[in-house]
Amino acid sequence: METVFNEIQHSVKNWWTSLLLGIVYIIVALWLMFSPVSTYVALSIIFSVSMLISGILEIIFALSNRKGVPSWGWYIVGGFIDLVLGIYLIAYPMVSMEVIPFIIAFWLMFRGFSSTGYSIDLKRYGTRDWGWYMAFGILAILCSLLILWQPAYAVYMISFAFLIIGLFRVMLSFELKNLHKRK
Repeated sequence: METVFNEIQHSVKNWWTSLLLGIVYIIVALWLMFSPVSTYVALSIIFSVSMLISGILEIIFALSNRKGVPSWGWYIVGGFIDLVLGIYLIAYPMVSMEVIPFIIAFWLMFRGFSSTGYSIDLKRYGTRDWGWYMAFGILAILCSLLILWQPAYAVYMISFAFLIIGLFRVMLSFELKNLHKRK
C-alpha cells in the first residue's frame, strides 16, 4: 500500500509560488509598518495589487497540483477569491478606500480558516511543525476580528496580519518542498 508521502512526492509542483507569495506579503507588511501611511489610498493600492498577484500565484499552484494534493480545491477557491477581489479593488479604488478595513478583515478571516485547514492536512502528511501553521491561522483570524472591532487601527493590524500570512506562506513553501522530496 502506497503511503501519503509516496503519493505526494510526485504531486507537489511549483512550491516556490507559496514562497514568492509569502515574500510579497512580508514586503507589504514591512512597508505598512515602517512607512507613514496617513491615508487609505496607499493601503488600498498595495492591497489591491497584492490580492491580484496572490490570486494568480495561488491559482497556478492549485492547477499544477490538482492531481496529487487532495485539498487543491481550497487553494483554487482562495486564488479565485483573491483574483476577483484584486480586480474589483483595482477597478473601483474609491469604493475600496471606504470599505478596505472590512474587506481585508473578511479576507484575513478566510485566509486564517484556510491556514488552519492546511495545518490539518500537514498533520496528516506527518509534518511535525503543523502546530505552528495552526497558530498562524488562528492569529490571522484574531487579527481579522480585531480589525472588525477597531477599524481605526486597521493599518497596524493589517500589517501584522500580512506578516503572519507571509511567514505562514514561506514556511508552507519549504514544507511543500520537503514533502516533495520525501520518500
